[in-house]
Amino acid sequence: MELEHESDIILRAVKGDERACEALLNSYKGRIFSYVYRTIRNYHDAEDVTLDTFVKCFKSLKTFDTKRPFATWLYTIAHNLTIDFLRKNKKHYEQIDERPIEEIEIADEKSSRPAQNYDIQQKLNKVEQALGQLPPIDREIIILFHREEKSYQEISEILNLPETTIKTRLHRARLRLRELI
Repeated sequence: MELEHESDIILRAVKGDERACEALLNSYKGRIFSYVYRTIRNYHDAEDVTLDTFVKCFKSLKTFDTKRPFATWLYTIAHNLTIDFLRKNKKHYEQIDERPIEEIEIADEKSSRPAQNYDIQQKLNKVEQALGQLPPIDREIIILFHREEKSYQEISEILNLPETTIKTRLHRARLRLRELI
């Protein structure tokens, strides 16, 4: 079976092809969940926001401009729903979920040596704790740039902020992370 380009899958999904929608969901659900989870820091709520992201995506797919990158559009939806969720649940999120990140997705990054696993896990936990202390917008910029490997321009589009602001906030967030770690 020949591999299909993402643009072809998107065009089929826009026309209502359920298999194409499923292919997009399978392709992006892990990345979107990871992004939302790292921002919200609660597993079950991140699942809900991720589901809402795809529901909104598929309802709005007919309005998607195929000249734009699909991933940027999808991350914008996830960002907006995440911000809405955090605004609605502000008091609840004063105490965040401290579930260790390795329970979520890091199992594949572990090596076979227990001592090395422990050191890696300790470093990852420090980074996750420090990320949790950053303001949500700075945390999002760090996650989008370093974890999701988005460019300044893509982050600018997702967050609806100027690129210069993204660069400045990223620089300051990195400095703050170094202090915290």
